[in-house]
Amino acid sequence: MRRRHPIEPRRVVFIGCEGESEQAFARFLGDCCDAEGLHLHLHVKSMHGGDSLSVVEQAGRYLARRRWKRDVDDRLVLLDRDHMPDDLRAGRDAEGAARSHGLDVIVQNPNLEGVLLRLHSGHERRQVAARDASAELRKVWPEYGKPPPADRLIERFATSDLRRAARHDGRLRRLLDVLGLRSPRGESR
Repeated sequence: MRRRHPIEPRRVVFIGCEGESEQAFARFLGDCCDAEGLHLHLHVKSMHGGDSLSVVEQAGRYLARRRWKRDVDDRLVLLDRDHMPDDLRAGRDAEGAARSHGLDVIVQNPNLEGVLLRLHSGHERRQVAARDASAELRKVWPEYGKPPPADRLIERFATSDLRRAARHDGRLRRLLDVLGLRSPRGESR
């Protein structure tokens, strides 16, 4: 009788998102992981907006209600940096709440549109104000619309764009490290 090799379980990464745009970005990340042959499953859940603290609290409650939560290897929540100072001034500490829920905050600088701008070749180092991010992104991607469908992100960008931008963005670099996307498969990290 032939000996069966057990199938290695996929590493599970939970990603709580503010809304549909971040959910599309997370699906793009999942496609990059698949293209790299990474053995993981991204469980992406939109928290349907709100301030940073409410997004974190919703993600924490969502995970607490799940039976499979013990099988989750990494627990992330994507937050826009531009909302965080106002939240802190109002006494809403999203990062502190995230720690209490066992969530790792990945801050998008200044927001998702700023990250997408930096994914374009030649714009990796661009730092734009949150109020200008959408307009600046539309200059290099006139067809951009919010929320961007995941398939449009997948058509437009590749893992190499993420890696190039991550060289200049520590938060994006942290996200790629968690997912195992920071360097091509087979290279040392």
